[in-house]
Amino acid sequence: MSGLFSMVASKIWQVVTRFFRGLSSFLAKSKSFIRPFYQKFPFLVWVRVRIHLFFKRLRENIMLVIYSRNNTKAIQAILNRRFSRFQNSSVAQAQPVIDVSVVTFNSGKWIDGFFESLRAQSYPLSKLNMFFVDNGSSDSTLEALQRWQALLGQEVAGFDILEGDNVGFGAGHEKAIHKGSSEYFLVSNVDIVFAKDAITRVVTAALADAKAEVASWELRQAPYEHPKYYDPVTLETNWSSHACVLVRRSAYVKVGGYEREIFMYGEDVELSYRFRSYGYQLKYCPSAVVYHYTYEHEHHIKPIQYTGSTLANAYIRLRYGNLSDRVGGFILQCLLLLRPEPYAGARRDVFRNFGVIFKKARYFMRGKGPSENCYFPFRGFDYEMIRDGAFWEVGEPLADYPLVTVVTRTYKNRGEFLRQSMMSVLNQTYPNIELIVVEDGGSTMSSVVADFEFPEGMSVSYYSLDKVGRSVTGNYGLEKAAGKYCMFLDDDDLLFADHVEVLVGALAKNSDAVAAYSLALEVGTVAGGVEEQYFEVSHDVPPILKQEYDYDVLLDHNFIAIQSLLFQKDLYLQRGGFQTDMSSLEDWNLWLRYGYGNKFVYVPKTTSLFRTPGDPTVRVERHMQLHEAYYIAKNHAVKTCKSYT
Repeated sequence: MSGLFSMVASKIWQVVTRFFRGLSSFLAKSKSFIRPFYQKFPFLVWVRVRIHLFFKRLRENIMLVIYSRNNTKAIQAILNRRFSRFQNSSVAQAQPVIDVSVVTFNSGKWIDGFFESLRAQSYPLSKLNMFFVDNGSSDSTLEALQRWQALLGQEVAGFDILEGDNVGFGAGHEKAIHKGSSEYFLVSNVDIVFAKDAITRVVTAALADAKAEVASWELRQAPYEHPKYYDPVTLETNWSSHACVLVRRSAYVKVGGYEREIFMYGEDVELSYRFRSYGYQLKYCPSAVVYHYTYEHEHHIKPIQYTGSTLANAYIRLRYGNLSDRVGGFILQCLLLLRPEPYAGARRDVFRNFGVIFKKARYFMRGKGPSENCYFPFRGFDYEMIRDGAFWEVGEPLADYPLVTVVTRTYKNRGEFLRQSMMSVLNQTYPNIELIVVEDGGSTMSSVVADFEFPEGMSVSYYSLDKVGRSVTGNYGLEKAAGKYCMFLDDDDLLFADHVEVLVGALAKNSDAVAAYSLALEVGTVAGGVEEQYFEVSHDVPPILKQEYDYDVLLDHNFIAIQSLLFQKDLYLQRGGFQTDMSSLEDWNLWLRYGYGNKFVYVPKTTSLFRTPGDPTVRVERHMQLHEAYYIAKNHAVKTCKSYT
């Protein structure tokens, strides 16, 4: 559903969106003309920031017609668990018997690939108890299952084939789950190919989450990762895709299992929300990869997905939304009637859905669990925030994994920020990372690094300096770096789990490039009432960051967030590090020097986040500082680049 809402927006909203985009484009193009006036009349910065915030709030208020007012609260509720002093401890490589539930319907073409990848798993076949529910296939599915039953029947813990009519996705899995008894069961589509260590990794993650409040662990899909937001520190998410997910049986039984009234599409969101309404948490396991070949091409929407997912959205809003969410669901159904049909008969199917919704409304207004302070996001026909890059392909494993050095600058009283940034490094899917932490002005953060449990084989170094400033601190980290590639991760920034993997992969495909950069979420942040706690009040990818590499554009303004760029260390050896007398825009100055005469690769996928002030007053002050530093940073870079041959 990640692309569905953009396809069903009303004509009115398209006009509004076009206006905002046009305004943003005009302001961006006029910056070079207006910028000198900012230098002479600083109050214009205040005016510009206030105008930007006004239109941002206006857009948010318009979107509240179909967006939930609880969206930010839902993210904040997950965010608050970052502050728990947790860290999944290393566990013995226990390999319990798990049940595997698969529902098939005319799935013959997928059977062999599924079993061949299963047979190649590092997880023992003898620990897999397999249940296949066939929903009345009329092709070769049953014959293929029976053939594999004969081949693997003696190697696996069990192999049952349950035949019946087509009862849908959730009800089909319910049959299999009811037959099994293992504490953990894997729900999987049959159009899945497992990476060799996928099951081992997800089971290890589940055993590491020793506390019973985690209900499920979602595996990462390839070649297209599901684009929904997850917490880069805790790996918690508001809902899980059930294309391939490991579930705790005790949690499943407690909440009542899959919703039988949802035939197909949306049952995973509904069960996810029900888990959470009973107080359970949901985790994402990005290190466990499965290849899910579900879409024929980008933005491909299947008819059954179109009708099933839009109907399920209305059901889920009725059960878990407030009054405005329910009204928004009705408006969305109406908007479907205003757009061109994505396939013949789509409008007729929408009319049919109206009748079904009214018939089952009373039923779906019941069934939510008792947990309080639990919020359920709705964003049009989507649910959680969507990260850019849904169709950026997850690469195949690399032949070589060169060392990547992550340099983190920190200072006094930043322990919680530092701990969280280190967790986001620990969560990286890339296997060869060196972390260097450099503290500016003392050694107060040494205990934070020392107390942190890093995996075996990961190099972590801590250095303390006198009060020398941000730029000298960053340069010291680069000097100590052993990696072929380097990047900065300031202590209040975070990486999504595939950040390093994606950028190294991009460089591997572009041997003539010296650096690669990706998109980043700008997170408006305000301090909380408790020391080192904070609230995230906004999450946006600034349009200015969506820029293919163009040195002339970079010379006008920075479009690369500091943690977004992965670069060859040779650039530091050849062109130096940060300009040491700069405390603002030092990263832009560095990119101008590194980018001069060189090629950077742009990855249009959101793989990290950086913080900016959420308080409007503080935001204005920061913008004024940046404008004061603009010509200093630019002119120094231009002058320095003249010496490069």
